[in-house]
Amino acid sequence: MFLRRLLLSLLLLTTLAACSSAPDETAVSRDVAERVGSAFEDNVLEVTSLHRLGSAPAPAAADGTTRRIVYYNAVLTLSRDYAFNDWEALNPQSLANLLGATPRGITGLSADGNRAGDTLRVRGSITYRAQDDGWRPVAVVRPAPTQAPTLDAGGPAGQARGVIERIQALFDRPPAAQEPARAIITEELEAAYRQIALRLERLERAFVVAGGPAGGEYDALANAMAAFGNQRGIRSAAVQTQGSLENLSLLVANRADAAIVQNDVAARYVAEHASSGPQAIRALGSLFPEPLHIVVRADSDIDSVAALRGRRVDLGLPDSGTRRTAERVLSARGVALDTIDDPALGSIAAAQALRRGEIDAFAAVINAPARFLQELATDVDIRLLPVMPAQDGSEPGLVPIVMPQGTYPGQAKATPTLAVAALLVSRADLDDETARSLVDSIYHHIDFPALGSGAGGQIAARNARLGISIPLHEGLPVMGTGNALPGEITAPRAPAPETPAPR
Repeated sequence: MFLRRLLLSLLLLTTLAACSSAPDETAVSRDVAERVGSAFEDNVLEVTSLHRLGSAPAPAAADGTTRRIVYYNAVLTLSRDYAFNDWEALNPQSLANLLGATPRGITGLSADGNRAGDTLRVRGSITYRAQDDGWRPVAVVRPAPTQAPTLDAGGPAGQARGVIERIQALFDRPPAAQEPARAIITEELEAAYRQIALRLERLERAFVVAGGPAGGEYDALANAMAAFGNQRGIRSAAVQTQGSLENLSLLVANRADAAIVQNDVAARYVAEHASSGPQAIRALGSLFPEPLHIVVRADSDIDSVAALRGRRVDLGLPDSGTRRTAERVLSARGVALDTIDDPALGSIAAAQALRRGEIDAFAAVINAPARFLQELATDVDIRLLPVMPAQDGSEPGLVPIVMPQGTYPGQAKATPTLAVAALLVSRADLDDETARSLVDSIYHHIDFPALGSGAGGQIAARNARLGISIPLHEGLPVMGTGNALPGEITAPRAPAPETPAPR
């Protein structure tokens, strides 16, 4: 009996030791390669090298199963050209989640597009779940990155006092040189005073960027812009708002200098209000797409927008951008709104209702990958319905795009849909120099992911005119003028608001 117990104990200890060690380097390298391979329709990335760093316990699964996270460093090599910030590419946020990394944990991504032979260095991880036959990799969503704080651009007061003391010393020169010296100093000081007064006036009225609700992508993007401005010595501030409509109101009231607005909301506003004068709204550039997601459970028999007729479908909160876009899309495809049961929960609450089986589908207009959808996809199997452009051209402002496979956990194929574009807009009377400087900073200098904006990883100069639905600011360059900002892809001015700029 004693010998039997001893053997059982040794067997248990051996099993526990094997489980606690988690997969070895060969298994991790194989699993990373499989994830990368499954995310692209063709071969884009190859795992050139991988070094396993170690492992640690991870929170248990919902059913109590043991999980463990394994950390690694890897080098991935591109086998063909690929731009990760293109609107139809597997973007940096999706790539980071696929590899268990933060956006800053991947280096080598180029804003101008990567070329075959380029290498990406990854500090990533894979979470494994204990199974009877070993460890199985599972999809998880990393915690949201901490937003970078706005930096204080104020310099030490002692530096200014030192300058004043040195000028005072010039006034105290020997008597023979005092009069001509004082005249020169006075002349120079008067000119300097005028410049200082102008700069202080601007400093006291911070450059204000209107973003969106706390924690959203518009909010993160506005905070990143303000942080960059403060780094450059321009007092800047981001203001949280309810979204596009409030942002437009702040601009018109001259309480904000720039704002982030959905292109369809901007087009409707310009069409309903005078488009000339200092309070007119002008586009500075397109930032990133916000695709329409129509989400169903993977085992649902709903396979098209038309099949939503007669189902329980949440179209978003009343007066939300999601609802306006979803209603347009359903109506254009013959789905009358009175033929669906719409609880109007809003996207986040609707995701949980879908998980519980209380609704059949829901709509969300949001930058992809949306964190709450990533979390939903790790909990239940979901599917995105394809949305093709209307044949009659009745959806101005909506841009046809394709969400690539791998955008969300378990998404095995690319999904066509329509997207609105997030635009940076201003009043028409924003001075030309500020408009050009702001555009140059956004498309060429701000490291948005490092400043807390994941969607900012999709901002690129070559996409700056996609989805433009209102006239451009008059101070920005246009094709043929020869005055484009360095590296900027220019295009003709946007047409009238009723017709979106060609893609």
